[in-house]
Amino acid sequence: MVQGTALTAARPEMVDPVVVFETTVLPHPNLVAAQAAIARLHSRCQPPGSRPLKARALLIVGAPGAGKTTALEDYQRAYPDVALENTGKGIVSVPTDALRDADRRPIVYVEAPKKTTQRALVTALLGAFGYKAADHWDTNDIIRKIEFYADQMGTEMIFIDEGHHMVSSTKPEQTEDVAEFIKSLLNRTKRQIVIAGLPALLQITCYRQLHRRLQPSMILAPYNWSTRSGRFHFSVLLATFEKVLELPEPSGLAKSDFAKRFYVATGGEIGIVSKYLSEALSRAKAGSLRFISKELMAEVHDGWHQTYEPDDVLDFDAVLDDGVGTGQAAGSRPADNPFLCDDARLKSIWIQQQAARDAALAALRVGSDGSRVTTLKATGRAAFTPFTRS
Repeated sequence: MVQGTALTAARPEMVDPVVVFETTVLPHPNLVAAQAAIARLHSRCQPPGSRPLKARALLIVGAPGAGKTTALEDYQRAYPDVALENTGKGIVSVPTDALRDADRRPIVYVEAPKKTTQRALVTALLGAFGYKAADHWDTNDIIRKIEFYADQMGTEMIFIDEGHHMVSSTKPEQTEDVAEFIKSLLNRTKRQIVIAGLPALLQITCYRQLHRRLQPSMILAPYNWSTRSGRFHFSVLLATFEKVLELPEPSGLAKSDFAKRFYVATGGEIGIVSKYLSEALSRAKAGSLRFISKELMAEVHDGWHQTYEPDDVLDFDAVLDDGVGTGQAAGSRPADNPFLCDDARLKSIWIQQQAARDAALAALRVGSDGSRVTTLKATGRAAFTPFTRS
C-alpha cells in the first residue's frame, strides 16, 4: 500500500475500494522507523544564515516489498513542490505537479538508472529538477547545474531509489568508485542524501572514505513469525488491513491459522501482503464475495506462481473416460500452496524460508550501529577523479 492524498470525489460512493485500499498507508513499525531515520537526517538541514552541518547519507535497505519506496514517497508528500504566486497582497505558495513550475522543491526524488555511471546518475538528478543535460556537458558541468537549482529551489534532501543499481557485485573497483562519487556528491551539493535499495547496496559501506559520512543504516527486515513481537506485529497488520478492506463480513485474516499461512506465502514482507490483498479485494468485488477466504487467497497465490507444464499429447482418436477432466482439474493445484496445504507441509515451507532468511542476515553481518561489518578495504588504486565525463 502507498500513501495517497485525501480522495475528493463528487460521488464518494463511486470510489473504487481497490483505489482506497492501495492509497492508504499503515503506520507499521518498519515504516515508522524508516521515516524517523529520515527525519533525523533531515534535522541536519540548517536555516539560511546558520552554520551548516556536513551533509550525510542514509541507506535504507530491504528486500523487495519491504516498504523502502513507500517510506520515501510518503515522507516526501509532507514536503510537496510549490510554486510562488504574487496575489497582490503578498507571495503565496501553491502546490504544483509541474517540475518546471516549481519554485520550491524541498525534496528531490530520483531512481538510480540500471548500470549506473557517474554521468547517468547526475543526469537523472538534473532531470528530477525538471531540466535536461546537454550532450556536450561533462559530469562537472551537470553537478554545477544541480548545485545551482538546489540553491534556487531551497532543496534540502535528495532521495535516490533503486540504489543497488550503483553497486557491482563482480567489480569491487566500480563499487569503490561509487563510494567515492557519493562522498563527492555530498561535498559538492551539500544536501543530505537518502539512498534506498536491495541489500547489495550495503557494499558501499565497506569503504572508509565514505563510511564516516554515513548515518547508521536502516535495515527493513521482514516481520519474523518465530518471535513473539514479530508474530504480534504481523497479526496486527493483517487485522488493520482487514479494516481497510471494508468487506461485508469478517475474513479473520489475523486469526492464527490464516495469519501463519499469509506469512509463509509472503515471507512477512508488507508490500507483498498488500499486493496479495489488493488482488484478492479486486476478485472479491468482481465476484460479489462477502469476505476473503483461504480458497480465494490460494487462487491469488497460484496466479503469481504459475509454471508452464505442457499438456499430455493424445492420439486423435483417443477417448477420455467420463469425469477424467474434472478429476484432473480438481487435483491440479500444487500441494505446497501455503493457503491450502496441510499443517506439516506448511511448517516445512516455513522452515526452509527461515533457513534462507538466516543465511541472508548472516551475509549482511549488520553491526550494532546498523552498518555492515566487513574487513574489506579500499584497494589502493590510483586516486579517484569523480567529476569527469563518463
